[in-house]
Amino acid sequence: MKHDLPVSRRLPVDTLRRLSAALTVVALAGSGVLAATPAHATTNAAASGCITTAARATQWRQAPDTDEVSRAMRAHVAGVARAATSTASARATLPGQVRVPVIIHLIHGRHRGEHRINKHKARQMFATLKAGFAGAQDPAMTPTGVNFKLRRITTSRNEKWFHAAPFSRSDRQMKKRLHRGNARTLNIYVNRPKSRGQLLLGFSLFPWQRRAHKPLDGVTISEISLPGGRANGYNLGDTVIHETGHWMGLLHTFEGGCATGSGGDGVADTAAEAEPSFRCDERNTCAVDELDPVTGIVGDRPDPIHNFMDYSYDFCMNHFTPGQRERMIALFMHYRARH
Repeated sequence: MKHDLPVSRRLPVDTLRRLSAALTVVALAGSGVLAATPAHATTNAAASGCITTAARATQWRQAPDTDEVSRAMRAHVAGVARAATSTASARATLPGQVRVPVIIHLIHGRHRGEHRINKHKARQMFATLKAGFAGAQDPAMTPTGVNFKLRRITTSRNEKWFHAAPFSRSDRQMKKRLHRGNARTLNIYVNRPKSRGQLLLGFSLFPWQRRAHKPLDGVTISEISLPGGRANGYNLGDTVIHETGHWMGLLHTFEGGCATGSGGDGVADTAAEAEPSFRCDERNTCAVDELDPVTGIVGDRPDPIHNFMDYSYDFCMNHFTPGQRERMIALFMHYRARH
């Protein structure tokens, strides 16, 4: 269980950010490519049993038209998910029946310490991905039914690719050159991306973006977030689970803030959450009554800080909900299985 792991590991807040394709439009707003708020912000102070937030990054959330695009995106996802869920193929999909081929691309730089990403680490990352979606980190979690199959690991050496910023010219060139497979295939790129001088933990595209940006379809993961990497607090490998959740169509748990019902993330069994979790103590940021789909009780539910789609430290995240599973299956069937 990940909760037994130490919680004092940290990295200064101004040195690390994770991008996830989920909330805001940044520099590429006009192109239709979405990049998102930092999925994990780090802290510079810690206390026994929890992480104390010293500062919260906001610059990634201040792009023009963020709220408008977020609302449109949430409505789009909700509508597609309802339509896809109503189809016989989505309803009939059982655990283990969604098969996702995986190709991992390891990118090396040309300086000392920039060529340490080996195939052993890639296989460790893949094992973490597969186990997370199968429910290995939380025995109470219903397996998602997504069965990943590692097909190939490639290795490239290119300094610009190694530090490529999200959706930059180098990032586009790298993915256009390396991307393999069809809509079902998950391409994972492992490098050390930077943006505005800061390291990123990872970023992704949503499934509905693939048609317009086929070569960019996939997930990018920083090598510092791999199991045993140097991103203290973020080196258990869960970045790949979080970003693949976006690749499958999930939004962050805190989308829409304290909206009731299915909330901003469109999933009824993820509790409303006013803001991202940057710590691992139990909390409740929304004083709203919601129907708990599991217990059938109406009440104020605690924040889903242990969900893979929040911003908590790796040791704190350990599950997807049944509702998230249904959404992933529905969107996969709608956007990937048919193309």
